[in-house]
Amino acid sequence: MALKRSAKAFGKSVSKPMASAVGHVEARTRQQMVGGQTYEGWLCKDPKCARLIAIAPPPAGAKHAAGGSEDRLVALKCPHCGNEDLYRWNQRAEHPYQAPPSG
Repeated sequence: MALKRSAKAFGKSVSKPMASAVGHVEARTRQQMVGGQTYEGWLCKDPKCARLIAIAPPPAGAKHAAGGSEDRLVALKCPHCGNEDLYRWNQRAEHPYQAPPSG
């Protein structure tokens, strides 16, 4: 016995709906990072850059934004190359920061 589906269902995606973007997440500036230190964040998606975009710590006394879905998107601008892209919140990880060569 075959399952019958309506014709309207064929155009819809079967996967989970795309997560909505988070309001605002602060990224550390280049001056706030020290070479050799490990920071939580993402690597820039621009293949020419691929440098660390680290999450800035919340200001003292601020409440941590707890709750919500871990499968959400964050719009971040790379402090190194200026590329702006979307990053999945649950794919952040600890990465060592490599300071740019001075010259």
